[in-house]
Amino acid sequence: MARNGAQTAADAAALAAAREERDLLGNQFLAALLAGDQAALRQLLTYAAGEAGCGGAPGAAAADYAADNQAELTDCAPVFGPPGFRVAVRTLGTVGPSVVPGTEDIKAVAHATAVLEPRCTLGGLSLPVVDFDCDNGPLDIDPTDAGFILDLSDFYTVHLSD
Repeated sequence: MARNGAQTAADAAALAAAREERDLLGNQFLAALLAGDQAALRQLLTYAAGEAGCGGAPGAAAADYAADNQAELTDCAPVFGPPGFRVAVRTLGTVGPSVVPGTEDIKAVAHATAVLEPRCTLGGLSLPVVDFDCDNGPLDIDPTDAGFILDLSDFYTVHLSD
């Protein structure tokens, strides 16, 4: 049971780090959309997330989600190909008394890796509309539309890879 709790905490922490890294792209992505900057959009859709490591917001998000699941983050590192984060956690509580002698003070540990992968490639451009070819079909974006809200989950998927 303790091992399952640790794995849940590790999965949540890894996903939180990758999702936070994705969300950090928001301002750059919006600026590139508004400018119709094809080179910047292409670069953002092949972004090597995790280059800066787990410092800053991705590491903080991972630690928060581990703590929310009664664990502590013991390691966080970037992975590449596809980019993302590998985390390790240790439960705050112990296994506790059991039929196996000596387990009372043992804490459960677990690892998880979450990656960030693009869902789209740049299609065409006829300002202000930018066309993308995505896994779910074409996506036409007009960032100047009054109701436009940038949702990076349209452009990137975040998922566990192991």
